[in-house]
Amino acid sequence: MFGAAVLLPLFFLCVLSSVRKELKTELLFFPYPQDDTGEYLVGIRVDNPSRIYLDRVSAKIRIRNMATGNKRWLKVAGQLPAETVTELKGKLQNAEFGLWEAECEVLYCYEWMNFLYLSKKISSKKQVMIFPDVHEVNLKIGIRTRLFWSDGEQYHPQVSGDDPSETLKLREYQSGDRLNRIHWKLSAKNSSLIVAEMSMPMNCNIVCFLDANPSVMKKKEAKTYWEVVNTISQGLLNQECAYYLVWKNRGQKELCRKAVRKVEDLADFWSEISSASMEKGADSETYARDFSYDYYASGLLWNEKLELFCNEKFLVKIRPEQIRRQLAELEIVL
Repeated sequence: MFGAAVLLPLFFLCVLSSVRKELKTELLFFPYPQDDTGEYLVGIRVDNPSRIYLDRVSAKIRIRNMATGNKRWLKVAGQLPAETVTELKGKLQNAEFGLWEAECEVLYCYEWMNFLYLSKKISSKKQVMIFPDVHEVNLKIGIRTRLFWSDGEQYHPQVSGDDPSETLKLREYQSGDRLNRIHWKLSAKNSSLIVAEMSMPMNCNIVCFLDANPSVMKKKEAKTYWEVVNTISQGLLNQECAYYLVWKNRGQKELCRKAVRKVEDLADFWSEISSASMEKGADSETYARDFSYDYYASGLLWNEKLELFCNEKFLVKIRPEQIRRQLAELEIVL
């Protein structure tokens, strides 16, 4: 009896060692939150190709915000059936905006009596950019802002203009068309006159000034600050309106700005701003000094007091606990 008590655990460990060698792992960090909870799933996918069932495996995952250094520890555990792929997942809650890194070094495999275990080295890392939440907002872009003429390298895909360097489209002549718009070479090849419509240069006609130092703000206020930035940014993209995000980095004399015309541009901004050290100083006067050649139709200023201004007119002071309601009731006309 004594011999069996000694040999049985050793036998279990030998079997467990054999299974451990066959296990394949993959670190999981889902980039999107779960529904309305705002929780992010983090875990390990374990492939057990053997015919041996493991009653318990576990791992500790370290999750770290790359900018702030804020660390969380998440423990995941579960059963591992034979010849199956199992996902052991936990939830990252209340994660502030920024680049997060998940890291797991060891997977623990327990024998069937849960007294002994063997470890399997993983040494796996995965990074995910966690973006601020987006809320509903009533955002309207007026004709003056949309058709504001400003020189730029981009051209409006639908609206014609007076820039002869870029042709929007070719069409048949209509009464009232200017003679200098007639494409004479193409007209000579056709039985009718062909007119070339010129394109309209399209620059960023809206400037969003981020006049704040988020590092000195309380956690809830900083979270609210970035959520409003993302909400307005997404709203402008949905309206197909190009804009600049403008801020000031600590220690730099000139303002920084990012032109946003598509979703990829906004993603680049979040990657850049997540590691930046912002400070106050982004306003229209400084912008006119640093970018004196650039004109814009409308400006939004969003400061660290959570006050929003549109063309120097005060709109609202956002309270973190009421952000959803306040933004839903707010009307921003640019």
